[in-house]
Amino acid sequence: MTTLSTRPVADPTPATPDALTDSAPAEWRAQLAELLAEHAIGLVHLSPQEVDAALVAALKAIGEFIGAGRASLWRTATDRTQIVVAHEWHAGSASALPLAHRTVRVEPLAAGPDGAPGYRFIDPADGRDWLETDEDLAFVVLPLQVADRLIGVIRFDALGAMPWPPSVHELLRPFGALCTSAIVAQRAIAGLEASELRHRSVLDEVGDVIVRVGPDGALSYVNRAWYELTGNPIADTVGADPLANVHPEDRALAMEHMAAAMAGEPGGVREVRFLAHGGGVRWMEVKGRAVFDGDGNLAGFSGVLHDVSQRKAAEARAQAAREEAERARDEAELARDEAEQARDLAERASRAKSEFLSRMSHELRTPLNAILGFTQLLEFAELSGEDADNLSMISRAGRHLLSLINDTLDVSRIESGRLSMSLEPVSVADVAQESLDLVRPDAANRRLTLRTRGEGVAPHVVADRQRLKQVLVNLLSNAVKYNRSGGEVRIAWAVPSAETAPELSSPLGWLRLEVSDTGLGIPSERFEDIFLPFERIGAERTDIDGSGIGLALAKNLVDAMGGRIGVRSVHGVGSTFYVDLPLAAAAVPVGDDADGAAPDGADSEDITKYTVLYVEDNPSNTMLMRRIFTRRPHIRLLVAADGDTGLEMVGEHRPDLVLLDLHLPGRSGEEVLAGIRLDPAIAATPVVIVTADLTAGIERRLHEAGATDFMSKPVDIGRLLHVVDRELRVV
Repeated sequence: MTTLSTRPVADPTPATPDALTDSAPAEWRAQLAELLAEHAIGLVHLSPQEVDAALVAALKAIGEFIGAGRASLWRTATDRTQIVVAHEWHAGSASALPLAHRTVRVEPLAAGPDGAPGYRFIDPADGRDWLETDEDLAFVVLPLQVADRLIGVIRFDALGAMPWPPSVHELLRPFGALCTSAIVAQRAIAGLEASELRHRSVLDEVGDVIVRVGPDGALSYVNRAWYELTGNPIADTVGADPLANVHPEDRALAMEHMAAAMAGEPGGVREVRFLAHGGGVRWMEVKGRAVFDGDGNLAGFSGVLHDVSQRKAAEARAQAAREEAERARDEAELARDEAEQARDLAERASRAKSEFLSRMSHELRTPLNAILGFTQLLEFAELSGEDADNLSMISRAGRHLLSLINDTLDVSRIESGRLSMSLEPVSVADVAQESLDLVRPDAANRRLTLRTRGEGVAPHVVADRQRLKQVLVNLLSNAVKYNRSGGEVRIAWAVPSAETAPELSSPLGWLRLEVSDTGLGIPSERFEDIFLPFERIGAERTDIDGSGIGLALAKNLVDAMGGRIGVRSVHGVGSTFYVDLPLAAAAVPVGDDADGAAPDGADSEDITKYTVLYVEDNPSNTMLMRRIFTRRPHIRLLVAADGDTGLEMVGEHRPDLVLLDLHLPGRSGEEVLAGIRLDPAIAATPVVIVTADLTAGIERRLHEAGATDFMSKPVDIGRLLHVVDRELRVV
């Protein structure tokens, strides 16, 4: 690769290729060694930023000394397949390396006899190998290697074709090693600086505060979070008191914590308040430990401060909430105790009232029985004139007193839950006529006209016949008493539409009865008071007999029958009281077969498509269900009066649907349901529970046990028929 020329060594002028001999003189060699030592000292003591300039200066000095026209330092590219010019010097008579030749491809060769790896350097611009002999150009190539890895190349190009002696290459090897060391050191220091920068950057990005306290107890390092916490510039913290920003009330605790850690004791964790930037207070969780140097000597204290202000605030809120909850619980317990005491007092008062009324009823009935009895005996005497009028007054007053006693006793029974009800299908027309007959004499005395209107229907409602009659008589009596002379009293009934009674959940399953009068009416602001006991709105200033208990009793009775009562009134025009009750069967036009019998000539067996089994022990409820199913001629209704019979009939008749009561003689309804679901032959039979038992959780329990649906008594007829049609898939 390199040819050497000769030159006298004693010549004090700079060496040139023409002056060099095949073996360089000792003086020239000494001068080169001195020059190399000079640059070596500079490269060793320079910072990484100054190394690049020093390498260019060394290339220039060495190049001029050996008479080169160009000197260049090439560094290995990242992919290690190329080298690229990093530093270059050229003599005044030479030019810079052209751009096309500033990148050279590197190809590794097999190791030489000494075991060192070899390389080929191919110039992509012309495809020539640097190491091939070139008669037109003399040059020296010094590979820069770390172990077996090539990190760069130094190349010196001669001014002309005059060769250098071979010893020049050997003399320049130390320069290659020097440059290799400088580049490696530069990279190492740069890497350390980058690592330190990354380390500091990471610490600065950490949200927690990181502090370092020296052995003198002063701060030696803080990260950026310290400034964000305290507002103190980082540059001013070195040498500062680490406890300066601790809340005065917590400094003793913080000092104790730091002293314990620096003494080698387990410091644990402390929660300390710090005076934050802007005047606030932040709670910091401090974790610290002692730091020791390589010789085991105490080098200070290292701590991490984690902001727990939000947690402390949440704990404070939670504590306040717990205290508030405890106060609320205490108040609730006190209120419950007071409510229990009040309930006990109310129950005792109610019992006392009921007992008093019951006793008084008995005590009053005894003499009243004698009064009315002897009055009737006197009526047989056929008195005349003033004596007859006096007897009539006594009789009327006695009957009024008896009615008042009965009403008062009924109210007491309703309030105490002791009033018995027998709900069954009741003919509205019959009860209305009977009620009108009872008030007809009084209406005649006042020249009132009594009217009735049923809008083409002859319905039955689910009610207690005696109690429904009692309600209607009360309403009709008031309509007669508070009417104007010569006025009118009307009783009417109809199935309400959704427009006239939108509050009813199932309009077609209800019937509305109305009692209207042409009296003075009731002010709208008194509507809420008319159903209160002993309220006689406006009548207390008249001579009309009354106790004010009739409407209260009527409301309680209607509520007990599962209905509702209300009023409409126009002051000065009249009032209308209405009662809504569930239909016992669909309304049938007057003249139709009210019993639902099959048309003449039709065979009921031919139209029967489905079988329904009703398991119920109450005869009234059974009668009601039979009346309901007369409206479904395609359904055959079977009845079982106890649980054992019901389960046997399910297995024998395989009904399409079972309607099941719960409280049955023998086997209970729940046991019947369980028996059906356990028998594979009948397990799929739909079972609808129909019960008056509304114990909490019973509906959910029965659904879990396999009930298809759940219906409460009194039964909503419309919903019952809907469920039956749904389960039988009637189109």
